[in-house]
Amino acid sequence: MSALYTLDDTQKMQFAGIYLLEYMINHPKRFAVLLQDEEEDLEPILEWLLVREYVEIKDDANYLAIDKGRTALTRFMARYADFLNVYDIYCAVDLGRGEFAFDSYFDFPDRSSWKNFLAAERWEDLRIAVADFKGIDPIEIVFMSYLSEERFGRDQIGWQFDLLLGSVWDEILEICNNAVQLQQLGYEDAEGVVSGEIVMGDIVCQATSLLIRLKQQEADRSKTIHHQGAASERQAEMVAPVDLPEHDIDYYKHYNDPDYRPSHWEGRWHL
Repeated sequence: MSALYTLDDTQKMQFAGIYLLEYMINHPKRFAVLLQDEEEDLEPILEWLLVREYVEIKDDANYLAIDKGRTALTRFMARYADFLNVYDIYCAVDLGRGEFAFDSYFDFPDRSSWKNFLAAERWEDLRIAVADFKGIDPIEIVFMSYLSEERFGRDQIGWQFDLLLGSVWDEILEICNNAVQLQQLGYEDAEGVVSGEIVMGDIVCQATSLLIRLKQQEADRSKTIHHQGAASERQAEMVAPVDLPEHDIDYYKHYNDPDYRPSHWEGRWHL
């Protein structure tokens, strides 16, 4: 059987480009036009960003992100915030019992014990099926999960090469193609055939109720991301950082409608 999902060089470049834009804008990172050592592997990505006017060359010396790049990153970060706050809840679902692992999220004292709980065989990862149901690119969802897990680590030797040409992209495709698919959720009983879309609609409603309850429990926790040192290191010509957007509980209530999808998920983040 042929693969459900594929990833071409253009798509890889788009994902690598947004990753590099975030690095340049939020940290902020300066890349010299005359790249040295491992950073030479980033030249195709920086050139791609330059041609599309997400970055510019300042004083013939450095690549710098500009307003169009910030606009693209703002759109991506709105989607990434939804992944972290909405779609990640589907990472561990017991289909037989109709239970979500996140229903027990606050029962664990530390991240290690929580991860051990998630590793139980009974949990199914439905994020690919949810993405399909919502009309969202499943590859983008897995890419975001890799970002969340810091699988594109900038402190690792050779990350510059891996960002565009590494085996990580094969891993992402393998996850997408081996995950539970939307049509696999369908079943047949004495009353007839129940489609995967109908099953997923029920799952989304259950997940949204759980999500709102979790948000209410953590309402007193600060979620502000601090860019340490950015204020002192940022130069005047660099664009302002892009934080993850924060929403009140009413934002998540929209997801009670299984077909709801915010406008920032339309198309891609690039212009």
